[in-house]
Amino acid sequence: MKTCYIIGAGDFFGDFIPERDDLVIAADGGYDTLCDLGRGCDILLGDMDSLKNDASKKEKILFPIEKDETDMFLAYKEGKKRGYSTFRLYGGVGGRIDHTFANISLLIYGKKAGDIITLVADGYEIFAIKDEKITLSGKRGATFSVFAFDGAAKGVSVRGAKYAAEDITLKPDFPLGVSNSFTDSKCEIEVDKGILIIMREI
Repeated sequence: MKTCYIIGAGDFFGDFIPERDDLVIAADGGYDTLCDLGRGCDILLGDMDSLKNDASKKEKILFPIEKDETDMFLAYKEGKKRGYSTFRLYGGVGGRIDHTFANISLLIYGKKAGDIITLVADGYEIFAIKDEKITLSGKRGATFSVFAFDGAAKGVSVRGAKYAAEDITLKPDFPLGVSNSFTDSKCEIEVDKGILIIMREI
């Protein structure tokens, strides 16, 4: 499945190896991060008012400093416009907590649009599920958390984990699903109605 990689200006964790049909978008200061890592991009997007590295030979999409969407959000929209539905976000956490929060919100926006977006953090991957059942993989003893973020999530079940649950309701104002763990290499998470944010240790 072809993937759009988006690199922001936040703290960079993990790594990625794009394949031929993949797309790499640098969201403004994420271009400097890629340069520091010795990596390239296909598109540079943002207001570009503070870049340290020369980007004269890159395809650029320029936006004003004052705008409604974040650079990460605009990069997601550009990738979607070019036919991508699977996204991995790097450099989207750390630094300003409001931007981290905005990127978690983007996971929900993308899920409602039918896309798969994963935010890569320090030792964690963060993603959303909606009205579905998934099998979650991880190392035995590794931590994962499940949060309602977009209103109440109903019919939530967690099977095969240290703390099991069956057909419960999770709400944004009570973090009942924090700090669960794998008892084996897989567990099952289901939500009948609503959206869950899942944070999985990697």
